[in-house]
Amino acid sequence: MAMLNKAKPQRRAAGTDTLIGEGTLWEGSCTSEADIRIEGEVIGDLRISGEVVIGEKGVVRSDITAKDVTIAGRLEGTVKAEGVVRITSTGKLIGTVQAGSLIIEKGAVFQGTSQMSDGAEDRIFPCAVV
Repeated sequence: MAMLNKAKPQRRAAGTDTLIGEGTLWEGSCTSEADIRIEGEVIGDLRISGEVVIGEKGVVRSDITAKDVTIAGRLEGTVKAEGVVRITSTGKLIGTVQAGSLIIEKGAVFQGTSQMSDGAEDRIFPCAVV
């Protein structure tokens, strides 16, 4: 009789595990241990253990909790990331960011507030970059 390995599968270190493609509308909540790339439209809450990438054609109206978030498309909502939130030169974020690091590339749009923790106390930085 063969024994099944019941250990939890290892998460891939790189690559996209889930893709919401262009032309797709996803409405509702999503919880995943996998990375996710969004090229379509998402309306709802995302709780992702890995990275969330919003592609240039992606549109997200959501509250996102993830390890890292990259925004090359449009996000309207709240982002909570334990690591880095990056808004690329084609990205637009309207909402609130709470992250370890926030990177806003030249040409990006950020309208909202950011809150970052240095481990000792929280600092709030209101921002409106157009």
